[in-house]
Amino acid sequence: MTAHPIMFTVDVEGDWGGRETRALREVLPRFLELLECHGATATFFVVGELVSQVRAGLAPDGLHEVGSHGLTHTVLTGLTPEALAFEVEESKRVLEAEGYRVAGFRAPYFKSPRDLPRLLARAGYQYDASAGSIYPDPRRRRPGPRSWNTEPAIGRVSTGTLRDGVTPFSLTYLRLYDPLGLHLVSPRAELFYCHLHELLETSDGWQRIPRPLRRLHQRNSGARAWRILEDLMERFGSRFVSCREYFEALALGSAA
Repeated sequence: MTAHPIMFTVDVEGDWGGRETRALREVLPRFLELLECHGATATFFVVGELVSQVRAGLAPDGLHEVGSHGLTHTVLTGLTPEALAFEVEESKRVLEAEGYRVAGFRAPYFKSPRDLPRLLARAGYQYDASAGSIYPDPRRRRPGPRSWNTEPAIGRVSTGTLRDGVTPFSLTYLRLYDPLGLHLVSPRAELFYCHLHELLETSDGWQRIPRPLRRLHQRNSGARAWRILEDLMERFGSRFVSCREYFEALALGSAA
């Protein structure tokens, strides 16, 4: 039996939620080399205002998919309807103006307003990858919906979990649980996510994090995070695919 593919997603934003972008310069090139070495592809959810920096390393006609992570990485649940619509529509416009084919959207911090799916469908997105949490969530034990642009509803993608069914399958928790993290990966996992800035050895952005959480977020970042990511690649290799590839394969399987 062929092992199922796993969606590999990357949130491309300022370092630790700030405006510094060292990770784009220092991490992205090596990150792309690692994916290529293992025959993996990914979906990069890019903050629209960073598109000029991203385009220097991530070609619009390349193997990887680019989706929107909002225009300014603003928490969408606190916006007026007009500002929310602008974040959704303008982020897609600026990414596509650089040549990217934008089908997916992920809300910053997974904070998704109730009206978001309707706005995404109106703006021409095909799927929403905002379902999930940055924290362990007992409600995640329910299977996440997966569909691709079935009108009138927009497709939805939910983040994966570790074996406990509640902890996000992300580089953050693999780092926090290291050296046990990789042993906790579920064989049924369908989606992994990470941030480029987790692979920085040091970052001025850490000062933005409240002091009680700062040491926790610094745990196993930088060189150790690279080692964890490399081990993950060794384990799953070419099973990692972009969201677009995942759904294209799903559609072909349904049609067969």
